[in-house]
Amino acid sequence: MINKITLSRDPGQFQENLKKYVELAKGLGASDAVIIPSESIAVDERVRMKCRFPLCTVYGRCMNCPPNTGIVEETRARVKLYKYAIVLKLDVTSDRVVGKKAVQEGLDDLRQLVKIISSVESAAFYDGYYFATGFSSASCSSLWCKGLECQALLGKGCRVQAKSYASMEAVGIDVFRVAATVGWDIYPVGSTATCDMFPHGSRCGMVLID
Repeated sequence: MINKITLSRDPGQFQENLKKYVELAKGLGASDAVIIPSESIAVDERVRMKCRFPLCTVYGRCMNCPPNTGIVEETRARVKLYKYAIVLKLDVTSDRVVGKKAVQEGLDDLRQLVKIISSVESAAFYDGYYFATGFSSASCSSLWCKGLECQALLGKGCRVQAKSYASMEAVGIDVFRVAATVGWDIYPVGSTATCDMFPHGSRCGMVLID
């Protein structure tokens, strides 16, 4: 059922809907999902700095990666327009983050995360929260168009529009701080990490809702 747009919203119903989206995310496989107020979302210029120093291999190569995602101050201003966010994570074994299995299984995990985010965003949209906006993890180029030139940058439209999200990091959201704030165990896994160095990996996403 699609709800009609109304100018006056029931605050109690809004809270119930947010709880519904949390359960939806968990039902689709999220390891956890929580409701947070938008003011607790950390936005930091240093996150975007990490995209450039050292330079990420997909920097500037797709519409959903910097510098095409705008400046960090825009993110900070836009986040303030929302009241809440559903933050969710997908915990995976460490060998799905680094090593041989990470090549395919890691992509499968990220694509599952996108499915969860898209489902939560769609549910909120059809409930009347039409500004609901999702953010995923990793570059959409790596997930869907690896080795291909981004059609969106060429003005031809995205190949996978319904599954194409900017990552939280791409717009300057400090994922580590957000995750730590809600009490999740999250580890900074770099290119030299090995499976024995951390107990699990976490793929994180967010849906802003107002």
